[in-house]
Amino acid sequence: MATVVPELSPKAWPKILVLLLASAAGAVFVFAQTSSLLPGQKQAPTQPPPPSDSLGRDTPRGTVVGFIQAAQYERDTAVEYFQPQGKSHRSTPEDEHELAGQLLAVLNARFPSSALATLSRDPLAPGDDGQPQNQIKIGGTPSLSETFPIILVRLDDPHDNKLKLWFISRQTLEQVPEAYDSLRFPRIEKELPQFLVKNRPVGMPLWQWIAILLLAPIALALGWLVASLTRLCSGFVRRLRGRPPLTEELHRRFGPGALLVAALIHYYFVYFIGASLLYRQYYRQVIWVFLAFAFYWAVTRVTHRISRDIAERLTDRGRLAERSLVSLTRRVLDVLIFIILGLYLLKSLFDVNVTAALAGLGIGGLAIGLGAQKTFENLLGGISILTDKAIVVGDPCRIGDQRGVVEDIGLRSTKLRTEDRTVVSIPNGTVATAVLENYRLRDKILCRQTLRLRYDLSPDHLRHVLAEVREVLQGHAKVEEGSSRVRLLKFGETAIEAEIYAYILERDYGEFLATQEDLLLQVMETLERTGGAVALPSQTTVVTQDHYVDPEKAAAAQKAIEKTRTPGAQRP
Repeated sequence: MATVVPELSPKAWPKILVLLLASAAGAVFVFAQTSSLLPGQKQAPTQPPPPSDSLGRDTPRGTVVGFIQAAQYERDTAVEYFQPQGKSHRSTPEDEHELAGQLLAVLNARFPSSALATLSRDPLAPGDDGQPQNQIKIGGTPSLSETFPIILVRLDDPHDNKLKLWFISRQTLEQVPEAYDSLRFPRIEKELPQFLVKNRPVGMPLWQWIAILLLAPIALALGWLVASLTRLCSGFVRRLRGRPPLTEELHRRFGPGALLVAALIHYYFVYFIGASLLYRQYYRQVIWVFLAFAFYWAVTRVTHRISRDIAERLTDRGRLAERSLVSLTRRVLDVLIFIILGLYLLKSLFDVNVTAALAGLGIGGLAIGLGAQKTFENLLGGISILTDKAIVVGDPCRIGDQRGVVEDIGLRSTKLRTEDRTVVSIPNGTVATAVLENYRLRDKILCRQTLRLRYDLSPDHLRHVLAEVREVLQGHAKVEEGSSRVRLLKFGETAIEAEIYAYILERDYGEFLATQEDLLLQVMETLERTGGAVALPSQTTVVTQDHYVDPEKAAAAQKAIEKTRTPGAQRP
């Protein structure tokens, strides 16, 4: 027995989509709640947290960040992050504080902010084998002059043997003076006015803040210059290949490439002047946001250009429905790239749990889906229109009671340019269910006219007039022969009505009107020649014996009809 599958209307799809979204959201939420437990495994009882250090030296990250904050604000606690001195290492408190300032300058100049972001937050700092470590090295290798490595050691707290704390090793501190002497900007600071060096808003010298702000427009100008040179080289290559050059407006435009180069130049300069490592970490996140924006901007430009080229090729081939699908695919792709890029930034920069975020998005999407069924209906209706190729961009059509030319088929609505030159937006859900008439798909256009002839024409005169009008239709090159006809329809109240029924072989409505005009003028000439008087839309009372029909033309018509009545002649 065959199974009958009911056909789903576009209005039913939003409800199905909401149900699927609800199921997916529930599955993700349950998975997020239970993913940490294996089958049959019970949650371990919570244990009281271990005692913590007031300076945050419990973890490698706490030690490094805490030292940078203390040294940046010139606090006395900065030396507390150093490994306690042994019998062979004895220095005065003044020397220790000077060493802290030098180490901060070296870290600002040579320690990468990316290494700071990857520091372990685990007190045990387990290695690759999962075992706890008592010594770790971060920030590079001693053989690289551009980076300064830091060695952290895990030792007992001098004040409390129960605690294990992380300290900056003496091995690292011994290399600080030599690294500090190789820096450029400590020597430059000696030549600057003291108020630019001594004033330290939020822990960073004033001259560095001024340099960072002044470089922003310079970086933008350099980025535009590099992008312009790249466009000039690209234009030269295009001319060599025989392709049209880029427009002058494109050369002056500040695009994503210029923004990308400007962000990289500014970031390198901030790193070069030895700006605060702690602030550079946050600045790195801002730069990544700018880079992501520039990347998304560039990708959307590429997708727009590719979709435009494909659309032009499809238009040349007459495949207008595929052109609309390309436009819709490009928009969906832009949205997907934006979502993926946003989730990547949240995961990599802000350490957001993407799984929990997706679960929240699923639940939020369920709530939105319940209140946005019309939106889903319009979206699926647009896809249905494009896949069925009912209408495409550029089609003259009638949708419901609206007539016009399709200008755009979007994710939500279809736009029509009406005869009054206004734009009407019709929801795609309505378009999918409305009566749609596409004028582009017609192969010929019907011409249907009614001739109202006077009652005082004799039957033979009427036969002659109709025969001559038929000759006009049959002799016209743009009139379809098999379906054209001229026949009496009825006796009207004030006239004898005859119908002219003919298909004109034109697709364009403007060409149809021109052909119909020529045809009607020929019919008028025929009526004038044969004496076929057209009845006026009025009532006439005849009180005299005057003849309204030309006697000579009536006699000529009578003779013409008599010829058709000869033996062997056929009646029209």
